[in-house]
Amino acid sequence: MSNRNASPEPTSPSNPDPEPQPGDDHTGQSRGRIDRAAKRAQLERDLKALTPEQKKQVVRVNRYVFGFGIGALAAMIGLNLPVPWPVLGLAALVVSAVVAVKGLILAHRTPLARGAVVYLAMGLGLLSLFALYSIPLIITWSDQLDYRDCLSQTQTIEGQDACRDQFQEATKADWTRILRQLSE
Repeated sequence: MSNRNASPEPTSPSNPDPEPQPGDDHTGQSRGRIDRAAKRAQLERDLKALTPEQKKQVVRVNRYVFGFGIGALAAMIGLNLPVPWPVLGLAALVVSAVVAVKGLILAHRTPLARGAVVYLAMGLGLLSLFALYSIPLIITWSDQLDYRDCLSQTQTIEGQDACRDQFQEATKADWTRILRQLSE
């Protein structure tokens, strides 16, 4: 039988279970720190194993990822601004898509850049959805310009309402024409 009042045995090689340290909550945080340290050490070993050309490719992939992110942000902001600024948003969308495709190709060939493939592919998918979002903007471009001009020429609420009604009729006519062409 063991004595409850006896002091605990010191940790020794024969007793591998160390006593809990202050702040050690046994929820796996210490194991997580060890795993992160091991991953960091493995990454450092992998980086040292790269040739100078491969290191340059990793840097180029990072530049493509950064350029894609900036271009996608510019596209999203530009497409949500009033006419005529969406032209810059559309241009940024196209440039960003080209940068993403180039980055995907390079990242697929580059060791230690496989994570960028996932990021760029997901970003390109989201950018494609945003391009679909911009289709109505492109279709109603001339109507929006007319609406903006109409609003700048009127100073009354009745005039603004008439401009809005004219814009709605013009966009309905555009969509009806497009749907008719698609159904033929």
